[in-house]
Amino acid sequence: MKKVHFYIPVLFAALLGISSCSKDLLEQTSPDQLTTDNFWKSKDKAVGGLAAAYSQLEGFVGWDNYIEARSVREFYREDMVVPGRDAYNYAWWMEHFNFSFTSGNYAIDLLWRENYRGINFSNQVLENVSAMTVEMIDDASKKQILAEARFLRAYYHFKLLTNFNKIILRDKVPVSPSDLNKSTAERKDAWEFIIADLLAAEKDLALRSKQPSEEMGRTTKGAAQAYLGKVFLYRAGEDKAGSVPYYTEASRWLLEVIKSKEYKLQADFLSMFNGTLRNTPESVFELQQNADSENGAYYRSQMNTWLAAEELGGYGELYGTPQLVTEMTKEGRIAKDGLYDHRIYGTIFFKDPYFNDAANPRVYDKTYDAYFGNNQVAFRKWLPLAKNRITRSNPVNVPLMRYADVLLLYAEAENELGHGPVAMEQINAVRDRAGMPALTLTDKQAIFKQLVHERVMELTIEGSRFYDLRRWGMLEASMTAAGRKFSADKAFYPLPLKETINNPLTQ
Repeated sequence: MKKVHFYIPVLFAALLGISSCSKDLLEQTSPDQLTTDNFWKSKDKAVGGLAAAYSQLEGFVGWDNYIEARSVREFYREDMVVPGRDAYNYAWWMEHFNFSFTSGNYAIDLLWRENYRGINFSNQVLENVSAMTVEMIDDASKKQILAEARFLRAYYHFKLLTNFNKIILRDKVPVSPSDLNKSTAERKDAWEFIIADLLAAEKDLALRSKQPSEEMGRTTKGAAQAYLGKVFLYRAGEDKAGSVPYYTEASRWLLEVIKSKEYKLQADFLSMFNGTLRNTPESVFELQQNADSENGAYYRSQMNTWLAAEELGGYGELYGTPQLVTEMTKEGRIAKDGLYDHRIYGTIFFKDPYFNDAANPRVYDKTYDAYFGNNQVAFRKWLPLAKNRITRSNPVNVPLMRYADVLLLYAEAENELGHGPVAMEQINAVRDRAGMPALTLTDKQAIFKQLVHERVMELTIEGSRFYDLRRWGMLEASMTAAGRKFSADKAFYPLPLKETINNPLTQ
């Protein structure tokens, strides 16, 4: 398979703070050599260090990391998808679909490596910017940069904790080889560590509306609040007996995002996933891409090449199942314009009059039958607006936290706390954007079932479904219903083989 490499400028990856204890008069130091002694001397350098911390988000550092490894981890473990023909050529991909992965799987190793690299860069910012004087950086910028680094450190740890049953907490930059060997933490301690970082970040981060336009995409107070809500909700899923305090905290923080009035649902659903719009009012936190190519920069990807159906000229590595269509169409054509829930049309191409209107061909320049001629379910999300951009790199931003998700998470927390009317208000807000009529459900279980459906409609192939099923206790039953091989020991990834070999404290 063709490989396209990303070039992310990591400005200080090797600066681990290990320096000599003595100097000889004969020793000479190059004035151009970056060290921890001469790098952290200005706001510009602090921002550069922060950029390195951002660079590891979602493994956006190479084709293997972002296009292949992230996709098979995030998408192949959903229950309403199937791999395309080409995927069977890659055993390390299919191990995720078949839940037969072992500790030596390449995608698991990359997940561990890139997130700990992000943690290391975040720790470098936290330690070195904290030590910068007022002559080097103004207090407001210092506070903002440190808050962003705390958020990123929490994000990377959260990414790890939702994929591995046990993780290592890294709260400082290693200064000697012995610092690298560290045992895994208890999950409760890891949750508390992540929450503490998010709370510290939330306090000092600015609202989105206060963010300069040239800094759009950097994390905000709303992002920290949204992830606090998500973290507490995930925590509730692991402690059913003691879940009420976690649901209460989740509700509190998600409501802060709503009350801020900083965000609103984007009217055009598809525009958030095809490169048409970037950093919309619905975006709470978003992986940034752009067409800049100066000095070898490469901030765009060919995700569309991997994902687009073979029939459209892509590699066709992922298709939807009939079960997905059944779920997405089960309410019938009850939208205000007589169509299905509008989100289905922004998520998949399927055999339907909407996509077979010769007078208005909506599968790029043709109808569904002209391309597929069968009941194939192909994904539309993440494909470029123009067909001639398929198999080319495109700067398509990836929303990592959307306001719609905030509303649905808040609805879930409120429903669990017995506040059904509040939950339904949020559900109906999301449905209204999709052209769907309001519902008047009152039973707690009925509201929960509707939330499960709404999350399929809203978040399919956005890296949510597997984790939702697991925290709801529905993972094994859903995989069995889908005819998938699954066992409870595959709910989390094993520690990577390289880590257990190199770090004796994890064995």
